[in-house]
Amino acid sequence: MLNKHLSSAFLGCAMAAFATGANAYQINFESAYNANWADISPSFGSIAGEVAVSYADPQRNLSTLRYWQGGYSGGHSAAFAGTGEGSTGVIYLTPLSGNSVTLNSFFLGSYLDANRASSYYIDNLSTPDIDQTSGSITIGATGLTVTPNISSTQGIVIHFGPTAYNVGINHINFSVTPVPEPDAYALLLAGLGLIATIARRRRAS
Repeated sequence: MLNKHLSSAFLGCAMAAFATGANAYQINFESAYNANWADISPSFGSIAGEVAVSYADPQRNLSTLRYWQGGYSGGHSAAFAGTGEGSTGVIYLTPLSGNSVTLNSFFLGSYLDANRASSYYIDNLSTPDIDQTSGSITIGATGLTVTPNISSTQGIVIHFGPTAYNVGINHINFSVTPVPEPDAYALLLAGLGLIATIARRRRAS
């Protein structure tokens, strides 16, 4: 009976290490900004202990994007980059140690609902190649919701442009999942081994 309780407790501890679920988040720029042309905080959207969010505006050589209230594809607010044509915006989602980040979706909208040529790509820094590219697309009155469902332990990069001044981004939905440490796998295997040993002894007796 003691062996049974010990094995159950041991396996329970091992399984607990794998029982942590994903935490879901969404970056909505209008939740913190309401003034046009406002610079977005370089770390806006970061979650302490889970993920660091950062931005880049290569045309202005700054680590931030700017905010515009409404006016993008059906009245959406958006973050935009640059000063005109040739502008690109970049957003980095970097999981902190022991975590994995999954990019679920984001929204691209066109200023004043006009049809505008644009593109985006998504890079999982855990892999050697760019993971998803749109090619040339048109963003118009309804905007575009992109659903990559890409996960990474090293980081994910969202790149949009070359019209990131008039095609903005918002509603960046992502989740963060703890990655079990190697010790957790060892504990689980040990627990399974203990149960197998007890089962063999019972059959033998």
